[in-house]
Amino acid sequence: MEKLTINRKILVKAKVTEGFKKDLIQELQEGINKLEAELKFIEQRAKKMITELTLKASPQVAAVREQFEYEKLKREETKEKMAEQIKFISTLEIGNEVVQGEIEGPLEIQVGDNWDEIMQREILLEDGLIIAIR
Repeated sequence: MEKLTINRKILVKAKVTEGFKKDLIQELQEGINKLEAELKFIEQRAKKMITELTLKASPQVAAVREQFEYEKLKREETKEKMAEQIKFISTLEIGNEVVQGEIEGPLEIQVGDNWDEIMQREILLEDGLIIAIR
């Protein structure tokens, strides 16, 4: 057997441009807006449920209140992380490369191939277009 097909991870990088920064910030801001809407909904739902349970003298009031607080806390933490990411993205310098993720792809290898070169492949994007495969 002289050849073999393997799956290997390929690093995907993006070149920082004004458009890249703008798109990322917009995506994060939309996420923050969605979380804020969810928080308002949770708040309204919690008030309604707690009022109903209180009127029924249900012993579940504390548990329901705790669950809603937990849900609110999770969303607040996510919102804070997104705000931090927006600040970080704003500091990125134009022209720098940032890791955007990884993909997995098949590769046929054979005796004599350079293993280091095979495993260090990466794709470079600029505003959504592939500008280099290294």
